[in-house]
Amino acid sequence: MRCVVTISLPEDMCQEVEKQMKEHRFANKSEFIRHVLRFWIDNKKDK
Repeated sequence: MRCVVTISLPEDMCQEVEKQMKEHRFANKSEFIRHVLRFWIDNKKDK
């Protein structure tokens, strides 16, 4: 099951998402955001 979330980002953050997406070959913004959230959740557990 999926939950659709719409976010609004400042222009500089949006550009960074685009840059990282291309640099790390994510298929789309959602894939990148999921990756970042997983990373954050995993690191949160370690503390």
